[in-house]
Formats: sequence, C-alpha cells, structure tokens
Amino acid sequence: MKADSRFRFILILVFLTAFCSYTYELVLANILSVLWGNVVLQYTVTTGIYISAMGAGAYFTPVRLNSKKVFIWIEVIISLLAIVSPLLFVYFDSGSKFVSVPLCYSLIFLIGFFSGMELPLLLQVMQTETNAKDQNERALFLDYAGMFAGGILFALFLNRQFGSISVNLILALMNLGLAFICCFYWAGRESQLRKIELPLLCTIFSTVTFGVLYNLSVYQELISKWIIAN
Repeated sequence: MKADSRFRFILILVFLTAFCSYTYELVLANILSVLWGNVVLQYTVTTGIYISAMGAGAYFTPVRLNSKKVFIWIEVIISLLAIVSPLLFVYFDSGSKFVSVPLCYSLIFLIGFFSGMELPLLLQVMQTETNAKDQNERALFLDYAGMFAGGILFALFLNRQFGSISVNLILALMNLGLAFICCFYWAGRESQLRKIELPLLCTIFSTVTFGVLYNLSVYQELISKWIIAN
C-alpha cells in the first residue's frame, strides 16, 4: 500500500511539473510579445528554444546522483529563475537589441533546460522507490496531460484573470511549494534530506513566499513602468 501511495505521489508530481513547465513557456512568450511585438514570432521562437532546452536538460540529467535531492533543488532553481526572469527581461530590453535578445532567450533556455530534467528524475525515483515496473507510459500520459491543462487554463482563465506577471509568480511559488512538499514527504525515509535539505527548504520557502507576497504590487508596478518607459 505504501508503494502504491508513493507511485501516485510521483504521478501527481509529473502532472504538476508538466503543468508549470508548459505554462512558463506561454507566460514568457507572452511577456516577450508585449515587449517586442510580433506575437507569432515570439511564441514560435520561445516554443522552439524551450522544447530544445528541455531535450538538452533530459539528456544531461544527473540520474546517477540522488534523484530526490537533485529534483528538489531543480524545483528551487526553476522557481527562482521564474521570479527574476520578467525583471531581467524588461531590464535587458532597456539596452541594445543585439544584447537583450540573446540574453532573454538564454533565460528561456535555462528554465527549459532545468524543466527538462524533471521527468527523467521522477521516472528514476519511480523505478527505485515503488513496485511499479514498466509504468513509464502512465507517467508520460500525465506529463502530456499536464501540458495540455496548462495551455488550456492559461489561455482561457489564468492570463485573463490574473495577467502574465501574476501567473508567473504563482507558478514559481508552485514549484517552490513542490520542492518543500517533496522534501517533507521523502525526509521520512532519507536522513540526509531530513538533516540538511528540509531546514534549508523551510527557510527558502518561507523567505521567498513572504518576499513575493509582500512585494507583489511593487514587483508588478516596476515591470509595468519599465515596459511603458521602453
């Protein structure tokens, strides 16, 4: 029964990480289309870079290391990159296009690269921690389902209701929350996670969440002013 619950937990993680990952792609493309115009170009280029980066991330996934620990810190990295990306987008855009374009696309590549590591790491955890053998197709199904749900919800609800900047922050806090939940869930069986990662994650999660919520209006206003000024 415990193995079954761990298996379901990993499948939920697959769905949620795919949801966040694909929605990031749409959010970043939308922000760049506001900054630079040409919606079709921005969505096409962003999608191409993001997907290729995910492939590179999947290829270079360090599966020989502790997959749980790596996954947790990957979620933290993605969360922090997502929080700073809109600020860096508008900051880079204030300079030369020859510099801002490659820098902005490099940020997209980084987020896609680390997102590409999520599924291989979760599959590795699934194979080592559960009795579910040859169940990769279920994980892949939920991965695609999560991306589909992210695209539909962003287009029909999230972007209209909250705007791209707020959605980006919500996704970042989701990734950070997933890191904290995974660390708490796995710490019972991993003493190293309990002694090192869990205290660090508690500090990072509380600090970042408080900082984002407390400075949300300032964050949005600053980005809006930079967009208007440029």
